[in-house]
Amino acid sequence: MNVINSSSYDVVVAGGGISGCMAAVAAAREGAKTLIIERFGALGGMSTLGLVQPITTWGLKGEYVIGGTGRRFLTRLAEISPYASTPVTTYGPTCDTEYLKIELERLCFENDVHILYYGWIRDVIKDGNDRISKVIVLTKEGDLEIEGKVFIDGTGDGDICAMTGVPYEDLAGTVGQQGMTLMMVVSGIDFEKCLPVDKMKEIYDKHAVSCRTVCIFPHPRKGSAYFNMTEVYGMSGIKAADLTNATLQCRRQAWDILKVFKELLPGFENAYIEQTAPVIGVRETRRIKGLYILNREDVLSGRNFEDRIARASCPVDIHSQNDGQAVYYTLKKSYSIPYRSLVTREISNLIVTGRCISTDQSAHSSVRRMAPGFATGEAAGVAASMALRTKDVREVSIPDLQNRLRDLGAILDADV
Repeated sequence: MNVINSSSYDVVVAGGGISGCMAAVAAAREGAKTLIIERFGALGGMSTLGLVQPITTWGLKGEYVIGGTGRRFLTRLAEISPYASTPVTTYGPTCDTEYLKIELERLCFENDVHILYYGWIRDVIKDGNDRISKVIVLTKEGDLEIEGKVFIDGTGDGDICAMTGVPYEDLAGTVGQQGMTLMMVVSGIDFEKCLPVDKMKEIYDKHAVSCRTVCIFPHPRKGSAYFNMTEVYGMSGIKAADLTNATLQCRRQAWDILKVFKELLPGFENAYIEQTAPVIGVRETRRIKGLYILNREDVLSGRNFEDRIARASCPVDIHSQNDGQAVYYTLKKSYSIPYRSLVTREISNLIVTGRCISTDQSAHSSVRRMAPGFATGEAAGVAASMALRTKDVREVSIPDLQNRLRDLGAILDADV
């Protein structure tokens, strides 16, 4: 088992979600001594601990725009067992979270990634003004100091960026961050008796107990489904009191939702909550201001950047903000994600991946989904390994990075 065994690494990845996990695997596969630090006891972040399934969106109009290690990994997961995952499609597979946890760990072990669970990065130590030399990790035994040459912020909240003075946008005090959701798995469902979804919505909406309508996804296991139906807004995903309040409210909503389903919807008479997510689903907190801020027009126009390191085609999907309003529309074509949105002006050995990369809120609402997170994570990890030679993440050769990503199966050019 590749448990942390050193206080010094080439690449240190903060955050064990999907994007951080892919970054760690990519960096280690390129030969970098790599550590991933995760505050909970599993990899996968929202996909496992948040029960956020399915993992969307991989393509458009039947064509894939995201490939790489992530898609191969999920294809292999579906081949393990019909109960592990549904098949991979351009929309995305629905995974069993326990299978996903163990297979992500195996992927890390296969690539010699070292893992530290139950550690929370609480501070950084800089070497001069523009380099991080260490992270301070809070654990039960006290603080651990971990040295690194390149750091990857995969925390989702841009924690390391905030600690090092990288500017960011946080809309909690103005228009508001997107609403938070507590996912749940409901079992005991007789799908043969269930009504069509539009009819279920018609009935449920008359008795709705949250701001969302029916949104359920069959689990790979028979008789179970993921429910994406609770939501609260007007709170901040980086304030402990708000996170607590959101969790309490959403858990009450979950039980109220189950009651409506059991009483009014055929097929749910014997349904029960198998699990509510251990961690509430936070859609948006800090968004860093990097070398380039990916924006709404870039997304809508399908812009193709010269320094592209990934593509995405997820809808613009802004959940309820402070005024309770939401925005949703699909895209006509995919867009590319520039490497400049993963790096900052301020810190020469820091790369960002996942939902806190440099975007405006509209672009963020698309790129925050997990399929793009697989792709940006792999790009971040490869770039980190290259930066061990350049000594500056901003001086990585873009053509070399793109060529290596293509070798790994990444899709950087697409007709859709």
